[in-house]
Amino acid sequence: MLCSPVFQPSLGIPFAFNMPVRSLWPENRPIFIQMENERLRQMEERRRRVEFIDQVHQLLLKEVMNTDSATELSDSKSPSYKLEKDGNCFCLMLDTKDFLPEELTVKQVGRKLLVSGKHEKKDEARNGSYSYKYQEFRQELELPEDVQPDAVTCSFSNGQLQIEVPSLALPAVTERTVPISTSPAMKTQQERSAEEQE
Repeated sequence: MLCSPVFQPSLGIPFAFNMPVRSLWPENRPIFIQMENERLRQMEERRRRVEFIDQVHQLLLKEVMNTDSATELSDSKSPSYKLEKDGNCFCLMLDTKDFLPEELTVKQVGRKLLVSGKHEKKDEARNGSYSYKYQEFRQELELPEDVQPDAVTCSFSNGQLQIEVPSLALPAVTERTVPISTSPAMKTQQERSAEEQE
């Protein structure tokens, strides 16, 4: 059978490479490249923002640590105290050096002492900024049984609040022998031995 040379493939170059293949759809490779570039750009922008926030945070932290106002913002811990008891007095000393006497309050409810203090201070600097210091404490203490709760006294000197309560005067102790009585059902050893001999 004889074929037309038009339909016979050429022996030198394959048919597929002689003609360029074109798609009916638009080429999608540039779209994916654009999307990837946009994603990388957004990630870089986020990284720069996080670095900026870290730098601002470090600056603020240094500023707060360098100023004394960082520790003065709020202090709610109770002041240190020392209890002393000698023969005729119970004494409590509180370290209240940051408070003025008019900022302290001592209340007594039965055998309980309620000590509190409140201090506010606002300092304004030349550049217009200011610092605010607020301190407050409350402390509750129980008086011992061997003191006179009606005779509590307080004094303030050199930043120390001193609370004194005199001890109760104990009556003089006299010595005496206390007799031991026995009931009729209980017999002493002497009574038992006397009965056994009889």
